[in-house]
Amino acid sequence: MRVVFLHPDLGIGGAERLVVDAAVAVRSCHQVVVYTTHHHPHHCFPETRDGGSYTAPLKVYRPLKGIPPPGTLKVVCVGDWLPRSVLGKGAALCAYLRMLLLGLYVVLRVPFDVAIVDQVSVCVPLLRAFCRGGWTGGPC
Repeated sequence: MRVVFLHPDLGIGGAERLVVDAAVAVRSCHQVVVYTTHHHPHHCFPETRDGGSYTAPLKVYRPLKGIPPPGTLKVVCVGDWLPRSVLGKGAALCAYLRMLLLGLYVVLRVPFDVAIVDQVSVCVPLLRAFCRGGWTGGPC
């Protein structure tokens, strides 16, 4: 199965550790890609560092090729150009917008069977609307 994880900021923290551990565990039996709105290779867990991390372009989709080494994950960063806050305010609104863009990207560009959304759930209705019941109009 093709499993995608959607996480807002894949840095170093407890929630990130949980997502990374879950993705590594699922990867033992399935094809896993972690999609995030921010990932810095110098401030992340080792499992996400060398598995094919790149920033996805908005207009051209280039799927990751090959299988990463055992224990590493493919990480795709989408929408990192959007601000985290505006003049120090609206961090939650910016996180919602970034995750909405991430969800839209995944729905329109990524074939998947299972999506696991962490922390910011604004993209769940989008994923359900376009992929419910074996939706045939897109990549799901």
